[in-house]
Amino acid sequence: MQFEISPIQLVTICAVINGFVFAFLLFEKKENRRANRFLSLMIFSMCLTFTPYMLDPSIWNKFRWLAWMPFSLSYWIGPAFYFYVRTLTHPSRPLTKKWLWHFSPIVLNYLHSTYHAYVKDSNPWPWFHHFAEILEYVAILSILTYMIVSYRAIAKYQKSLLDSVSNTDQIDLLWIRRLILIIIASFGVILILLVISRGHFGMDTFHQWDFYRSIVLLIYAAILYWVSISGFQQAQTLNLAIEENPQGAKDGNELSIVVTRLQECIADGFLYRNPELSLTDLSKFSGISQRAISDAIHQELGKNYYQFINEYRVEEMKMKLLDNSLNHFKIFSLAIDSGFNSKASFNRVFKTYTGHTPKEFKSQNS
Repeated sequence: MQFEISPIQLVTICAVINGFVFAFLLFEKKENRRANRFLSLMIFSMCLTFTPYMLDPSIWNKFRWLAWMPFSLSYWIGPAFYFYVRTLTHPSRPLTKKWLWHFSPIVLNYLHSTYHAYVKDSNPWPWFHHFAEILEYVAILSILTYMIVSYRAIAKYQKSLLDSVSNTDQIDLLWIRRLILIIIASFGVILILLVISRGHFGMDTFHQWDFYRSIVLLIYAAILYWVSISGFQQAQTLNLAIEENPQGAKDGNELSIVVTRLQECIADGFLYRNPELSLTDLSKFSGISQRAISDAIHQELGKNYYQFINEYRVEEMKMKLLDNSLNHFKIFSLAIDSGFNSKASFNRVFKTYTGHTPKEFKSQNS
């Protein structure tokens, strides 16, 4: 039996091979080990789910035993990604056995294939056949649901991040938020194409969707490539651990005292010049609990920790830009000395606080 491979099939086969390789690499990666193993499971599930769609229908007709192979794991894609996000943003939070139920719908993946393997070439229960096919589409709805939940978890983490760090360049998970939006859009398109290709929600034959399958394969291949490569290149995240029951500030006077102590500690020691200064670091330097610091900054100043520290950096940069004796230094060099660690974040933060770029501020105030 001769098999012909189309260019689209070749692209998708390469995507699957690439996915399996990165799934293995992520499984063995030491950084963010537990989170990466969930991402590895997601990619592995995508690769296996992808495999049947690459094969020509004639192969399935000739080798009926393939229906018993554990190819489709589409009901694991969503949960695996959700727990990847969960463990990436909260690495110390335990995962209990009760969370395993998220992976239990995997049985729905095999109703259709088991039915075909059992009845061979006949179709004694057409209603059950169509119902099993619809359940395969429901897997996409499951993926979309978990992506939405994951997006909300990332947004919550990003907000918490601003209360714990003074620089987010190395631990910003914006790439995951973009990836989630692309996955939602892509799987939404895939679901629409699958429904259209089958006509009347699955009542047409499998062989009538070759054109749509080609589009689905290309979209799926692009997602698989992006998830694999971007996931492997991910940055280290920060475990946001705030003391649960500290003896922090309770009233206005105590809050004011804490703020004064913080301002003296930061200004006298030029702590803001450390680009990696975190809430934990400031707590150690000042001897004030993290919760007390956070409460004082929020309630007394109406800011988050990120804004509180970067205001010091911006104020120092404003003075340096107006100091003519420093004109021979590059602006970015002065920014580095003030606690910024990237040109992009410096320009963004400076304009947020002053309403002008550094060059505009210097020219208008010289």
